[in-house]
Amino acid sequence: MAEFWANPGTEPKRIYRWVMRMNINNPLMQIDEWLIKRASRPSWSLTESQHSFINHTFYYPGRINYDDLNITLVDSISPNAAVNLQSLLAASGYVTPDKSAEGGPDGYKTVSKAGWAGADGAGLGNVQIVQMDQDGNSLETWNFYNTWIKSCNLGELNYESDDLLNIDVTFRYDWAEYVSGEAVSAAVDL
Repeated sequence: MAEFWANPGTEPKRIYRWVMRMNINNPLMQIDEWLIKRASRPSWSLTESQHSFINHTFYYPGRINYDDLNITLVDSISPNAAVNLQSLLAASGYVTPDKSAEGGPDGYKTVSKAGWAGADGAGLGNVQIVQMDQDGNSLETWNFYNTWIKSCNLGELNYESDDLLNIDVTFRYDWAEYVSGEAVSAAVDL
C-alpha cells in the first residue's frame, strides 16, 4: 500500500478547507460563512445494556447519542453576529420578562424546537458543514437535522488584547447525515 505522499494523485483532507452554512431565510439574522472560524465535526457514542449471567457479563449496543456541535465565530460589526444570534433566540420563541408582563398574544410564547427549525422561515433551517478539495469542489457534506442553539457565549472583552472578539456557540441536533461529494448537488438544497 503506497503512502499518500508517494502518490501525487492522492491527497489527505485538509482541516482548513471547509465552510459551514445555515439556511436562515431572514436576511436580518444571517450568520455568514466567512464569520465561522472553527467547527467540530459530528461525533457520537452508543449506549449499552448489560446482562449478567452467573459469573459473566455481556454487553449489547443500545441507542446512538450524537454529541454537541461546537463552533467559534467572529463577532463582526456588519453583519452583527451577536445581534443576529439574539434575534435567532427571539425567533425560536424566547420572550423577555418585560414583554411577558405586557401580555398580548406573544407575551406567553416559549422556546420550541419548531421555532428553531424555522417553519416560518425565521429559524436556523438546514445546518451543514461542507469539506472541499483544493479546487473548491465538495468532498463531503454533513447535514445536521433539527438543530437548535444549546448555548451561546458572546465572548470576553479585554483591554490588554488585540484579538478579534469571538463567540462560542454550541448546537444540539437529533442526527447527522453524511453525503459524499458526488451526491451533494442532488441531496442538498441551499
